[in-house]
Amino acid sequence: MQEGFLIVGRGLGQVMFQNNAVSGLLMLVGIACNSWLLALLALLGNFVGTVTAFFSGYSKEDIEDGLYGFNGTLVGIAVGVFMEPGVASLLLLVAGSMLSTWIALIRNFCPVSRLLSSLPYGCCRPFAVGGSPHCCHLL
Repeated sequence: MQEGFLIVGRGLGQVMFQNNAVSGLLMLVGIACNSWLLALLALLGNFVGTVTAFFSGYSKEDIEDGLYGFNGTLVGIAVGVFMEPGVASLLLLVAGSMLSTWIALIRNFCPVSRLLSSLPYGCCRPFAVGGSPHCCHLL
């Protein structure tokens, strides 16, 4: 159980390229100071991305380092910022977080993999915010 909290914390920390659960907790506190809903959505996206990696058989070391949770974190925040809370937005969050984890596998086959760390989030963001009337200027 404690290891699960550390993995989620590291996934949050990886958003700022910090492989540290305490850094992730501080980031989550910062997000919660702005919006408790965004903090919950960030946690949900992180959890979905991490669990997807686990059930997809990805490297245990990479999962423990939070490398598959941070894109889900970003997808969760994007959904919270650009969409109204509801069933559709939660389904998009789950789908986008899962998709970002599957796209993240490209990192293992690319020589400039660290430069592509946020590629999965970038690929999923248009789908996650596509239903929002506030995102038209972003696409």
